Amino acid sequence: MASFSVSALLLFLCLAAVASAQLSPTFYDTSCPNALSTIKSAVNAAVQKENRMGASLLRLHFHDCFVQAGSFPSLAPSCMASRLG
Repeated sequence: MASFSVSALLLFLCLAAVASAQLSPTFYDTSCPNALSTIKSAVNAAVQKENRMGASLLRLHFHDCFVQAGSFPSLAPSCMASRLG
C-alpha cells in the first residue's frame, strides 16, 4: 500500500509540473537563433501572397488540430505535418 501511495504522489507531482508549463517565445534562441525571424518572414510572405492566409493559419491551429485531435486522437499526427506548402 505504501508503494502505491508513493507512486501516486510521484505521478501527481509529475502531472502538476507538466500542467504549469508555459510556452516561451525564447525557447529556440539557443538551438535555432533565427527561428522567430524565419517564421515571421515566411508568414508575412504567405499573407502578402494570399490575404486569407493569416485566418487560415489561425483556423489550422485552433480548429483543425486542437478540436479534431481532441475528438479524434488518431488525427493528431496530421497536425504536425506542414500545411503551408
